[in-house]
Amino acid sequence: MPQLFERGGDLISFSGGLPDLELLPLKELSEQFARLTRIGGRIALQYSTPHVAKALVPAITDLMAREGGGTAAANLVPTAGSQMGLLALGLGLAAPGETVLCQTPAYPGAATAFRTAGLRLHGAPEDAEGLDPVALRATVARLRADGQRVRMLYCNPTFQNPTGATLSVERRHQLAQAARELDLLIVEDNPYGLLGFDGGTVATLQGIDPENVVYLGTFSKVFAPGLRCGWIAAPEPVAERLRRTTEVMALSPSSFAQAALAAFHARGGWDSLIDAYRERYRERCGLMADALEQELGTDGPWRWQRPEGGFYLWLRHEGGADTGRLARAAAEHGVSFVPGSHFGLDGECGDRLRLCFSNVPRKRIAEGVARLAVVLRGAAAGTGAALGANLGGRAA
Repeated sequence: MPQLFERGGDLISFSGGLPDLELLPLKELSEQFARLTRIGGRIALQYSTPHVAKALVPAITDLMAREGGGTAAANLVPTAGSQMGLLALGLGLAAPGETVLCQTPAYPGAATAFRTAGLRLHGAPEDAEGLDPVALRATVARLRADGQRVRMLYCNPTFQNPTGATLSVERRHQLAQAARELDLLIVEDNPYGLLGFDGGTVATLQGIDPENVVYLGTFSKVFAPGLRCGWIAAPEPVAERLRRTTEVMALSPSSFAQAALAAFHARGGWDSLIDAYRERYRERCGLMADALEQELGTDGPWRWQRPEGGFYLWLRHEGGADTGRLARAAAEHGVSFVPGSHFGLDGECGDRLRLCFSNVPRKRIAEGVARLAVVLRGAAAGTGAALGANLGGRAA
């Protein structure tokens, strides 16, 4: 996996998908955490069972209902974030050698988790509108005819990482129907669904077909990642299997993290914080997209679309530039991004790159894009000499 969270010196990082925790009400949280420790510390700091705490269930159902989803305590499995959930799915619901279809470009953490579990990965077919239910049927039939056991379809359908794209509601219904016909379990990873810039949401696949979707939820993007708290919502028999797997992986969830999140929700709900995150990311995305247009223009070889939510901008070079090489050059200019090859299942997407705007100080976005543009314009010139000349011209 790429090194996403490294910082230091004068580096402007467009790499890691970090939320902007300046928006957290830290004074209020410190008082709540202190009260929790003082009154209930002996319970909150003890081992627990592999279940979502009863007090936390309303906080989860509140979040899921905003996108048309629903669940109950018996269907919930606690995780230390979606990354743990992905590995639990690979270990608990499939056998080594079985195949998982992945929406591509894919979140690298998902690919790594599934491979760690010994699974084979195959790109799910897509067209201009995203995941293609018609082609999915043909792909699954071909793979099964070749002797592969195709178990699951992994997707991140809302403000996808890394592209920022969102699958339409019509396609979601078609995809759910195709998966049912194919006896294919859908794994829906949804960290960004509530971060639409205009406050709108799209119905989750879990809400459309809760009996054939395993849903990965997390508090990392709507609250904070440091508590390492998330959940899986699954049909009850599947949830039982996953609960056994997560118990082996972590023994028990953090009672303190669950209690802290439950207390925060009970006191004020999610509206204020989620609205603040949406507005902050809308502003940051606009600043980055505007800076890219100013520096690179809209008719050059670099292409991108403004997302309507989430954390990321996804750039593609029409001439096939090697963004891995450009990332090394950009580092010399004091700016970082993630090369597209990290999101390919077999190294594809090497002519693309991901920029994250969520955690960059607003006053440094234009500066970071200007640094980046020096390198990207060098690639557009089509010669290593042009790139080298640009690198040599950086001020100390």
